[in-house]
Amino acid sequence: MTLFLIILNGLVFVTQLRLGGSENIETLYELGALVPVVVWEGQFWRLITSNFLHYGWGHFSMNMLALYFIGNLVEKISNKYNYINIYFLSGIGSMSAFSYLAHYTGKLDYILVGASASVMGLVGSLTAIFLRRWLHEKSSINSKRLSIIVVVIIVQLISDYLLPQVSILSHLFGLLIGFILESLKGVFSTRKT
Repeated sequence: MTLFLIILNGLVFVTQLRLGGSENIETLYELGALVPVVVWEGQFWRLITSNFLHYGWGHFSMNMLALYFIGNLVEKISNKYNYINIYFLSGIGSMSAFSYLAHYTGKLDYILVGASASVMGLVGSLTAIFLRRWLHEKSSINSKRLSIIVVVIIVQLISDYLLPQVSILSHLFGLLIGFILESLKGVFSTRKT
């Protein structure tokens, strides 16, 4: 599943390059970047398409590298159905929450692209998995895994804060959505009927 998502993102990135460039705002807009004002005018498809667009080689490379490592880990310890749900729902949910917040604050002139909210959803899922395992087993390995994931989150949020062109809010929304979805899965799978 991770390889499929990387290839899909890669195909979209090649399309961006062929149609005007990955750093061309008009190209990004035409291909479906998230622009809250037009989402509120009814272009809801942008909540999906924006997750597959990237601004430049650096943005694309970093997101695909993170997806490769984090995605493969989640895919190994979770099932494919759960993995793909968290990936897509974190991205779409984050873009929706960002659009709502932009509408609420009256700051609708943003343009947002990238798979990082989906990747952060996978990080949130890992956090919930490792937390659940630690609470259940209290083993040192689960404690270490949880500590590492918390450090990754802190480093990510600090770098988001220091880089003004990065949307810390979309990353936070993705992280929270992934955590909540995985936590709910854990609650429902442990219930006895």
